[in-house]
Amino acid sequence: MTTQYNFKKKYQQKKNYNLLNSVETFVRENSLLHRHDRVIAAVSGGGDSLALLHLLHSLDLDLKLLAVYINHQLRPKEIRQEINTVKKVCRTLNIQFVSRTVNVPLHIKSTGCSPEEGARILRYTALEQTRRAFNGSAIAVAHTADDQVEEFFIRLIRGSGMKGLSGMSPVSGKIVRPLLLEKKSDLLHYLKSNNITFCLDSSNLDPVFLRNRVRLELLPGLEKQFNPSIRTTVLQCMDILRTDNDYLEEVADKAYQKSVTTDSDTLKLSTTHLQTCHHAIARRILEKCFWKMSIRPDFKKIVTLLNLTRTGNNGGEIHLSDGVRVEKHQNFLLFSRPLPKGKLRGSLEPQSFSPLTVPQPGSYPVPELNLCLHLHEDKVFSGKENTLYVDMESFTFPLVLRPPHKGEKFRPFNAPGRKKISRILSERKIEQKRRPGFPVLASVETDRIIALPSLAIAHETRITEKTTRILTIRLEPTFMENNTGQEEAVPG
Repeated sequence: MTTQYNFKKKYQQKKNYNLLNSVETFVRENSLLHRHDRVIAAVSGGGDSLALLHLLHSLDLDLKLLAVYINHQLRPKEIRQEINTVKKVCRTLNIQFVSRTVNVPLHIKSTGCSPEEGARILRYTALEQTRRAFNGSAIAVAHTADDQVEEFFIRLIRGSGMKGLSGMSPVSGKIVRPLLLEKKSDLLHYLKSNNITFCLDSSNLDPVFLRNRVRLELLPGLEKQFNPSIRTTVLQCMDILRTDNDYLEEVADKAYQKSVTTDSDTLKLSTTHLQTCHHAIARRILEKCFWKMSIRPDFKKIVTLLNLTRTGNNGGEIHLSDGVRVEKHQNFLLFSRPLPKGKLRGSLEPQSFSPLTVPQPGSYPVPELNLCLHLHEDKVFSGKENTLYVDMESFTFPLVLRPPHKGEKFRPFNAPGRKKISRILSERKIEQKRRPGFPVLASVETDRIIALPSLAIAHETRITEKTTRILTIRLEPTFMENNTGQEEAVPG
C-alpha cells in the first residue's frame, strides 16, 4: 500500500500545528504501533531521541516502553553524561532503561567499513537482540523529516536509484519511525516547552562524515543561494518518487514471477520475457535477481547483463560479486555459484559426463551437466523454439549421448562438407570449458552422429518430403523440468 505523507499540507497548516497530535495521526494512519504494544525506543541522549521517548510515552496507546542506549565505544568522554541523561528521563517517566555496548572500532578494523556503517550495523543488531529478549513488537527510532532530506542528498551523491531517493519508510521490518514527518525545529521547540534537557553529540559537527557536510554546508548553501524552501521541495519530490516507485515495484514483482525460475542455489531468467519488458522493469527484474542471489545490485553489471541479453552470444559469461556468475543461453540467463564453497575466483574444470544409452524416445537426465535430454516422436514439424527435428527413419535405436571424440567430424545440415565438432562449437561461441563435454547424440551401432542437441542436426538425418516419422530433440537445464532435481528417465 502506498503511503501518502502530504508534506505540503502539513507545513501549510503550521498555525494549527500540534506535535503530539501530528505524531499520533501518523502512527495511526500507518499502523506503526497499537495499544499495549511492547516497544523498544532507541535513545542516544540527543534531542530527537529524547523527544521520541516523551512522545511515545504521551501517546494514547498505553505502550510498554523500554529505552535502550547503545554505547558504540566511539566517544568515551561523552558516554557517561548521555547515559545519565537518559536514565534521568526514564526515572521521571517511569520507563525501563537498559544500556548495551557494541565494539564498533573492532568491527571497523576487521571489515574495513566506515565508522558510520559499522555503528549502524552493530546498533541495529543490538536493538533487535534486545527486542527479542523484551518480546517487543517494534523498535522505534527518531528519524525526522530533516534526516530524510539529508539522506536524499547522501544517496544522490552516492548514485542511488528511484527506490533509494524515495527515502526511509515509516516501517522497515520491526523498525518504526514515528517522527518521519517532523522537523527538528519542531522537536527542539517541544523539548524547550517541556523543559527537557538533552546532550549534544560532538560527532555531529565533524566534517569527516558526509552527512555532517550535507547538513552543515550543502543544505544551508542551497537554502541561501537557490531555494529557501529546499527541504520542503525535496520532501515533496521524495513523496512523488515513493508513489511512483511503489507502482513500478508492483509491476516488476509480477514480471519477476513470470520470468524467473529458481531452485536452492540457481536462478534462471527468461531473456525472451525480459526483452518484452520496458527498460525500467527489466532493470528492476535484474536487481531482484541480484538480491535473490544475496549480492548487492551494481549499475554497471546490470547494464552489461541487459546488453548481453540483446547482443551476447550463447555461452557468454559475466562474473558478479561473491562468486556469482551469469551464463548466457539461447533464451535465458543462468545465475549460479559454480565454484567450490569459499572460492570466489578462478577457472572451472572442463565439463564432461559419462556416456548415456538412450534405448527409446523419452526424457534422460545428465546429472554431471545439470541437463536433461528430451526425445519425443511427432508426426508434424511444429517449429518449437530450442528444438531440433530429425527423420526417425534415417537411424535406429538405441542411441548414445556422449562427449565428442578428439578431432571428430560430421556434416551439419546443409553444410558443403564435414566439419570438426570443435570448430562448430567455436563458431557457435560455446564456452571453452563446455566444449570437451558438449553432448553428441549418435547411433550405438555405427557411432554415426545424429545431432548436436540444441545446436545442429546431421545433414543425413534432415526431414524431407518423404519423412513420415519425426523425432524432436531438446536439451534443457534439469531444474526447468523439476526444481528438486530428482527427475527420472521416463520412456515416451
